[in-house]
Amino acid sequence: MQIADQFAETMEENFSVSILNNEGETQDGYVSSYGFAALIYNIKSKKYILFDTGNDANILIHNLKEAGVAVSDIQKIVISHDHQEHSGGLMGIYKKNPNLEIYVPVENQVKFNRKYPLAQVYGVEGILEIDENIFISGQLGNYLKEQSLLLKTEYGKKILLVGCCHPGLYDIFNAFNCTEDIKAIIGGLHDARSFTCLESVDFIGACHCTRNKDILEIRYPEKFHKIKVGENFLF
Repeated sequence: MQIADQFAETMEENFSVSILNNEGETQDGYVSSYGFAALIYNIKSKKYILFDTGNDANILIHNLKEAGVAVSDIQKIVISHDHQEHSGGLMGIYKKNPNLEIYVPVENQVKFNRKYPLAQVYGVEGILEIDENIFISGQLGNYLKEQSLLLKTEYGKKILLVGCCHPGLYDIFNAFNCTEDIKAIIGGLHDARSFTCLESVDFIGACHCTRNKDILEIRYPEKFHKIKVGENFLF
């Protein structure tokens, strides 16, 4: 059963977010691996979007199959930043489905154009809506360019997906001009030790590349969630 089929009669939720790559625990049938990948299903537009692709294409494709999603179902891929553990699985998806839209920080556009010539590669510099109520921040940071993804529900909830937070939590939150409105964050929080901007967040799904999970769990015991590969969240 595809993820889309599960929500055919659902009116309340706008998005499904499934964790397809992360280190650590897994749901039955899934495989863990170094890196990060999340599958977004937009219930309104009926489109699948991959946010990052993990380190290993074979593991990513295996976990997609476990989720009931074919590689051919994916129309768009957003790469947060050009590190192997976030983009390494992309070539495997591309070989099976070259008719993709790929969104990368604008600094990486030329490289990805050369590597994936049959895909439509977009270099993102500022905020861009890539699907109904799904926005990319555009590239942020100095020494390493990174972008994040924001989902906006019809009910005022905003869900932030991050790769590694190399530019810093505060810069990423501020990029979308809605610091007080973000209700969930999923992804890597890098080495952040100041979490003031998470005070208004209801759900903290810290994944790959989060060095201070212990601090987060102690400070926000009711908000912190230990992510497992294969978990699915509705927003």
